[in-house]
Amino acid sequence: MKNEFFSKKRVIGMVHLLPLPGNASYRGNKEEIVKNALEDAKALIDCGVDAIALENFSDWPQYSTSVPLEAYSLMLRVAADIRSFCKIPFGVNIEMNAFEQEWAMAYAVDADFIRVEAFVDNRAGSFGYLEACSTPLMNLMKEYPAKTMLFTDVHTQETYGVPNIPINGAAQNAINHDASAIIVTENDENKRVTVEDVKSMREAIGDFPIIVGSGVKTTNVLDYLEYADAVIVGRGFKTGERIDPALVKEFMAIVRGKYN
Repeated sequence: MKNEFFSKKRVIGMVHLLPLPGNASYRGNKEEIVKNALEDAKALIDCGVDAIALENFSDWPQYSTSVPLEAYSLMLRVAADIRSFCKIPFGVNIEMNAFEQEWAMAYAVDADFIRVEAFVDNRAGSFGYLEACSTPLMNLMKEYPAKTMLFTDVHTQETYGVPNIPINGAAQNAINHDASAIIVTENDENKRVTVEDVKSMREAIGDFPIIVGSGVKTTNVLDYLEYADAVIVGRGFKTGERIDPALVKEFMAIVRGKYN
């Protein structure tokens, strides 16, 4: 059954942090990181998105299961600042699969959801190996209970399965392990998910919430939302490194023109 979050079609806008301390790409610009993130969060909210999520998107190279303490501390500061003014659902994502740090951050700031890239399927990529974390995450949630939802990827992008479990089977596994929603970004051929892929998943898992996590544009969002419950938009809302309000307003007008 769908919870209240999915009572209507949702657009989740991403607040992409600049490279954080401890990462090779960090520019020594701590205050700029904070300033840009808060301004981008407010712009997304003002332009009418349904939810926002904070992510260490620009850290390169990416991490596997944790980020340095200095990065985590600054991201926590930003998350707390955003939570203080954000009245819409707010989530955190620490790439690639830092589930312990995500739950700790969500627990600290009362985040509404986290994104977990490797929940029930093992994945590998340029950053290393991601081990499916459903069991240790459930233990952590039991020790530190919260109402935070689990938005869990299957076949997360830029990765390969170890082994490669069929995507709809992985989605059903995630449901069985108490995911709140399935995020789909790639199909069984490790290519960008198509509308037909989302339709196939909808037929396989029934009424369970599906979120399309990448590749969504003004030209295809209504096609995806025919079968999905929500979409995540990051780069599509930006000009350069910053949120572009004109792009957000155009996108939201298209969505709300069909789905109130």
